[in-house]
Order: sequence, then structure tokens, then C-alpha cells
Amino acid sequence: MKQRNWRRPEDYAYTEMLEAGQWAWEFLRRNNGYQKDWQWFYDRWQTLESRYGKPPERDFQRWKKDPLAYRKMEDADGDCQVEQDSVLIECWMGAKWGFYKFPLDPATERPRMGEQLSWRELEGSVHMIEGTGSSFLDGHTGKIALGFDLGLPLRSQLETAKRFLQMRQARLRREGSLTLQTIDSHRDRWTLMLRLLDGLQTGESLDDIYSVLGQEVPEQDATALLKETEALVNGGYREILRLPGRRQL
Repeated sequence: MKQRNWRRPEDYAYTEMLEAGQWAWEFLRRNNGYQKDWQWFYDRWQTLESRYGKPPERDFQRWKKDPLAYRKMEDADGDCQVEQDSVLIECWMGAKWGFYKFPLDPATERPRMGEQLSWRELEGSVHMIEGTGSSFLDGHTGKIALGFDLGLPLRSQLETAKRFLQMRQARLRREGSLTLQTIDSHRDRWTLMLRLLDGLQTGESLDDIYSVLGQEVPEQDATALLKETEALVNGGYREILRLPGRRQL
């Protein structure tokens, strides 16, 4: 992977043009697990091509019979064709890390969405709010818990809840106590995270990295930044795909 100079903010100017799918990729390609999986995949793919050729001469019938072309998958994805509890290694990679298309080299910058990389749809999550100690709410103005009676029809309850949430959101925005999340609203912080990751990759200590980032990362925010960064790299990158690019009015 191309090593940028994490000390130079100008080396990350390219992030100004990134869309949601490309931002998700920026964090995934810095995931050590993905890097190791990709190298494993690439080595196997090279071996298979040396045996059976490259398109258009590839002998795919023989390719499909080679055990090297498969990897066991305990929870096979519905989009992967299962052959005796195994799936093709390219589909295994995509199912594990959340994308379609051919697995990308971590060195790839700004992949063309839809051509080089297509993200698998991420199912919505539901949070069970039990008691007053819910970590989901955590005193956040922009989060709310509603009650439903599962012994009654849900349609009318859901419609009422939708209207209530729309009115509540509009009121909070008018009061200035709520800012809708967008790619633009996160860009500066995400860029700091990329610089943090790249600094760690070069072997720098956290103290040295924070000393360079200076006023951009206040001392009291350093722990939170590292925690958020680790969460995005370790699976949270797919949540980025939910965010719109610009503020929606």
C-alpha cells in the first residue's frame, strides 16, 4: 500500500473528493486482517492462473475442480455458490469483508464504485432499549427510544412513530441542537483517523503522533479518537455507506 506522509495534511487532500463507498474502502484497506487475507488470496490466485491460464484462455472447468480455488465457509453467504461446504475464494473474501466484485489490492486508491468495488447492502440494526442504562442512548440528544405494544397491530403504531420522529427531528434542528450526519460533517475527523492509522503503520508511538497532530486532537479527545478509529477499521467502515454525501434539507 502506498505510504503517505501522515505528518503532512496536504498528502490527504484527496479525501475532499471521496464518496461514501470510497471512504469505507479507506478504512478497510488499512485493516491488518484484510491485508493478510488479500495477500493469501493473491498468492492462491497467482498459483491458479499459473496452472489454468488467464482470460480468455483460462480453463475454468479444471480451475473449478482445484481445491485451491475454494475456502470453507461456516456461514455461507446467500450470494455465494456452495460446493461441499466451501465457496470460491473470491466470493469468500467478498462475503467476509462486505463487497462484491474482485477483491481489491489494499494499495488501490479511490476505486471506481460500481466498476472496481461494489458494497454489499448492509441490513439495518435494531437496538433493544432495556432499563435506563442503555449504552445506545447514552444521553445523546439525537437518539430516542419509543415504546410499541406487540400485542396490537404494528402498522398504525409505526406510522404514528414515523410522524412523531419527523416532528421531533425538525424541532431539534430548528433549535440548533441536532446536526444531521453526512460525509461532509465527518470528513475532517476521518482524515485525522487515516493519518493516525498511517502513523501507527510506520511504527510511530501514539504520543508522537498526537504531538504532530497538535491542536487538531486535543489531549482529552485522544482516547476517543483512537477508539472511534479502531471501530471503523474493524467493521464499522460499512456504516459509512448509510450516510448521505451532503446535508439533506
